[in-house]
Amino acid sequence: MKLRGSKSYPDLVKIFDNENKVKDERYPDEPDRDSWPRHRINEANLQFGEWGEYELSHAELLNVRLHWNRDFGIPEDGMTAVDAIRLTSVRDWIAEGKVKDLPGDSHIWLAVSPLKSGPVEHQRLKGYEGHIVVLDGIHRIVAWATEGKEPVLAFIAGKAEIT
Repeated sequence: MKLRGSKSYPDLVKIFDNENKVKDERYPDEPDRDSWPRHRINEANLQFGEWGEYELSHAELLNVRLHWNRDFGIPEDGMTAVDAIRLTSVRDWIAEGKVKDLPGDSHIWLAVSPLKSGPVEHQRLKGYEGHIVVLDGIHRIVAWATEGKEPVLAFIAGKAEIT
């Protein structure tokens, strides 16, 4: 991971809003469309209190822990991105061309461990303490992991170990 710099929480919220504009315009009748990731980002801010912007290599992206996701068939106790991209449901989703709708220049949102007061998806991530976990961007992570995209821009809550 290469640290690009630290970010303040107000700056992160502005970036989140800006990066989600295109998606949000596709769903104008859904005012709460971003409430789930916004809550996770806020919880991460309360838990960790610091954010950094990083560049992740493809190998680092493959090691991100993903939470439970029914659409992809990710089990309740989660799995790494490398394991997720081997799932038939993920390969089918990629083959259906859904990747073309994802913004290629946006950030993924991560934390240095699961959220303690977070949703059930994070409560079930057993043994993931000290491992990078997803807050928002699970679809982009599996798409970019499949494509081998490098580098991937990420905002990470907490003190990440730089290798």
